[in-house]
Amino acid sequence: MRIKIYQSKGDSNKNQFMSYDFTMAHGGIDESLYKNVFYGDVDGDDLEDIYAIFNMDRVPTHQGYSLSVSDVVEVIDSENEMLNGRCFFCDSHGYKTIDFDTSKCDEMSGLKCLYITPNHTPIELNLEINEYKVLRDAVEGTIEITHPFDDDIAIVGNDEAKLINMEGNRKVGSSIYAGPILIVGDNGGEDFVSLTQEQADRYMKYFEEPEQISNEEVQSDTGFIVYGFN
Repeated sequence: MRIKIYQSKGDSNKNQFMSYDFTMAHGGIDESLYKNVFYGDVDGDDLEDIYAIFNMDRVPTHQGYSLSVSDVVEVIDSENEMLNGRCFFCDSHGYKTIDFDTSKCDEMSGLKCLYITPNHTPIELNLEINEYKVLRDAVEGTIEITHPFDDDIAIVGNDEAKLINMEGNRKVGSSIYAGPILIVGDNGGEDFVSLTQEQADRYMKYFEEPEQISNEEVQSDTGFIVYGFN
């Protein structure tokens, strides 16, 4: 299921952590007081699964706190057609379907990048890509930076992905990337930079189709290079 999560930006929202009935009785839902804190794919079949996921484990790329009362979940894509394209207010018990203008909410913090996980289409989002912990969480381990394209971009992946049997993700030339990867801007400076919109669109199209890569193919791309010195 592909979702977005919106949470209150802070103390400015007097209805933060308040129930749906209380919120509606005290001015209603003000979208301008919300911020998008997550955009991604999660293994859940319904909204109750989403609540459990965001209260049990730290989800990569999540910029907020545990899912709580007054938060809003937008379902972008789900096998459950009753959920698709709708927004849901997390209430004291269950959820309420609401009209919620997401264009009034703040975007995620950070620089523009693409996040690509196995068996999913790419996601364009903002992340604090110059914070090591953010990169480490996104790729779920020690980071590896490669430059397979003649362009001012880099691919950030998990350095041990193939060794720990992460699922195959995408092929670039003769190489296979396993596990989640990030496409980030890299102009040769000390820090990564935001992708331009042209770059984001180009690599969104390049990596558009998920690839079925067997574990045998992933392991066959694992090798060691031995250098000899005279």
